Amino acid sequence: MKLSLKLWMYFIISSIVALVLSVTIALTTGKILQPGQTYESLKAIGYDLIGEVNQTGVAEASLLEIMKRYQFDYPDYEFDWLDADGEVLYATNGRSEPYSVSEVMQALANESDSYWNLEHPVSMMYPAAISGQEYYLHLVVPPEAMKASQVLLYFRSWTSFFSLIIPFLVFILTPYFFTYRFFNSIRRRLKKINNALSEISIDQRREIIDNSKDEIGQLTQHINAMSVRIREQVKQIQEQEHNRKTLISNLSHDLRTPLTNILGYAQTIQKGIYKNEEELGAHAEVILSRSLYMEKLINTLFQISQLDLYSTQIRKSPVQLAKILRKILAEYVPVLESKNIQTDFSIPEVSLTLMLDAHLLERAIRNLVDNAIKYGAGGHYLGVAYEEDEASASFSVIDRGAGISSEQLPHLFDRFYQGSQNRSSEGFGIGLSIVKKIAQAHGGKVSVTSEPSVETRFTMTLPTVSK
Repeated sequence: MKLSLKLWMYFIISSIVALVLSVTIALTTGKILQPGQTYESLKAIGYDLIGEVNQTGVAEASLLEIMKRYQFDYPDYEFDWLDADGEVLYATNGRSEPYSVSEVMQALANESDSYWNLEHPVSMMYPAAISGQEYYLHLVVPPEAMKASQVLLYFRSWTSFFSLIIPFLVFILTPYFFTYRFFNSIRRRLKKINNALSEISIDQRREIIDNSKDEIGQLTQHINAMSVRIREQVKQIQEQEHNRKTLISNLSHDLRTPLTNILGYAQTIQKGIYKNEEELGAHAEVILSRSLYMEKLINTLFQISQLDLYSTQIRKSPVQLAKILRKILAEYVPVLESKNIQTDFSIPEVSLTLMLDAHLLERAIRNLVDNAIKYGAGGHYLGVAYEEDEASASFSVIDRGAGISSEQLPHLFDRFYQGSQNRSSEGFGIGLSIVKKIAQAHGGKVSVTSEPSVETRFTMTLPTVSK
């Protein structure tokens, strides 16, 4: 079922139900909260009384018996029977003098006015033809005996009926017209969204134009944003897949070369094809170095498989970031001295205690320091600076090497990305991506700024409150 048809059905059914409920509740509450007579109920009383008198006649005995019964049923009402000359045949108020013509005419003329007057009794005059004679029943009802509100509609002809029904239909159908325009607009907008969604694919993006600020307009904006995100994510996945294939190809090449060397030297040793013990030791040393290199490649593959687990497998404990920095940097002092690298460490003895995974944090720090030594050794400088405030703690690793170009900066933390595609390097482009994952796992972030041949600064910022 189409949405427009369903909405119309709900609207029509709800309107009918609302009308029925309104009338039912009005009638029920009217009976409970507004007891009393109406114009129609008074007519029924008058004509019932005239009918009974018409059957028995206007003889004094029979008329007296009927009137006593009605007077008992309606003790506050007044019933007067008059003949055509205004003579009183019976009066509950004890009147015996005849009604003058002016009194009869006044009662008839003021009948409609007395019906709406809240302070004066309601006076009703009913003509009656009994046994060929003209008589009048004069009924007087106290105002408090009348119902407070009632609706009366009378149609003398079809012309008068249409004179009322046409404005009523205009009153009813005008909201339907505006409702139809509203629903039709919603249907067109939803159809546009549905068609656009059916045309969206990985290779094709469809933008939906809807400038409205309502919920459908917001939905359209979210769909457009979602389409952009999907395209960006697909692009990232494609780039990562390309980098993964490149990495596998490189790893295959890097594994094949040392494995060939190991097999060749191992066969030489097995067959005893060596000159002396010195040559045997050289062959064994080559086998060991190539084996260690292969172990490093295998560990790299393991790191890649574990990279996405840092966000879930994190074990936090109270630690001081400054103490971890000082401990790790102390281990690098011999390496830095051997490479003639000047150091500048600005780290306090005591710092804030944070909830961190010390093992992962040490790994991130080592990756940043190793990266600075590896690519910034030409500047013969390594600096580490620590800062903290109420909201966060951060440290920066600084070198003065060749630096990083502005084109490479946005991709530097991407997995498998290598700023230099030179295969002489044994890196695989995952060290900085591991640093980023560890920072995000702690609710923090890592950033980089670089001015080539002047200064390159990697900064990791961690929140003081664990998230």
